[in-house]
Amino acid sequence: MDPNKEEEDRISLGKRDTAPRQSREEFPTMLPSDLDWLAPDTVDAFEDISDVDSTAQVQPYLFTNYMAKLAEERGVKVVMGTVEDINYKEDGTSSAADAEVYGGGGGALRRHPSGRSFSGRVVSSVTYRNNNAATSPAAASSSSSSSSSSSSSCTIPATTIILAAGPWTPTLFPWAPISALRAHSITIKVQRPLSSYCVFTEISFRGGSGGGGGGGGGGNSVDDNNNDDDGDDNNNNNNRSGGGNPRTITPEILTRPNNEVYLCGSGDYTIPLPPTASEITISTQRTAELIAAASGISDDLRSGTVTSKRACYLPTVVTPDRGRGPLVGETGVVGLLLAAGHSCWGVQNAPATGMVISEIVFDGKPKSADVSELDPRRVL
Repeated sequence: MDPNKEEEDRISLGKRDTAPRQSREEFPTMLPSDLDWLAPDTVDAFEDISDVDSTAQVQPYLFTNYMAKLAEERGVKVVMGTVEDINYKEDGTSSAADAEVYGGGGGALRRHPSGRSFSGRVVSSVTYRNNNAATSPAAASSSSSSSSSSSSSCTIPATTIILAAGPWTPTLFPWAPISALRAHSITIKVQRPLSSYCVFTEISFRGGSGGGGGGGGGGNSVDDNNNDDDGDDNNNNNNRSGGGNPRTITPEILTRPNNEVYLCGSGDYTIPLPPTASEITISTQRTAELIAAASGISDDLRSGTVTSKRACYLPTVVTPDRGRGPLVGETGVVGLLLAAGHSCWGVQNAPATGMVISEIVFDGKPKSADVSELDPRRVL
């Protein structure tokens, strides 16, 4: 979302037409005294599962950009690009059968239905497209016989490659047992600072996507993803909307600094993972459900302004007989390390994953934690 968008592009949620809710003094509540932005008359049960000594929150965009900045200060070159291929070479120990498994040409590893042996392969380079090069003078002056995509394609040699491509990991390494689960979220700008809580909810309400438990909600917002898709709405109406039947959704609500509140909903496999993040589509029904749920349980959220509607894909490990992910460590291909499959816990586990991977690269094995249960070779 462009932070400089005009304010008129951000449309506030509708105000409550009915009388104000009962105050906390008028309605007995089981909520903590500082959790005053949830309406007490909508709460049937509450459990405090943690405290400030064992929880913390980071904003993913700010966190990842700051980590990249710190890396650059230490001499790392950060390139915004799209990886097209991981290239390999023989180490002299592979057999003819191995060569058949790894056939495909161009030095790239290809899926073969007859086996998963990685014997005799070593990483040699990475081919990527520099996303900034297409608009550079060098790209503009390239040969007319080359496309802008090919003119900005680069290959760099590598002895160690850390594959951390999230849900796109199988695109580059097809053996990775990772699937892509789509999830939706919204952010709301509220009119006052709210106490810092992460609230895991079960919210029941009736009606279509515009009705919330507290009397309904609606409104438009700024979309970070420009692709809207309602293809899954009709398919799910019988199971989720029910023409006025009660239904339950389970959004997570996180208050952030600067009067921002983040809400995310459950996932779906309705729309397959697209080639790039810019092509991700948003279900207007699922984001409308989040808006309705927020409106139904909090006057602060209801009177706020929806500042973004988003969809993303979570990398989930599909190994029902061998536990869940993430997959962190060596793959069996010399020089190729895997750090993917964290599902919705990627930001939380990213620092520890980076620490363990760096120890494998520089020390030959992880030292700070026992990650044997996460070894990718157990499932490859």
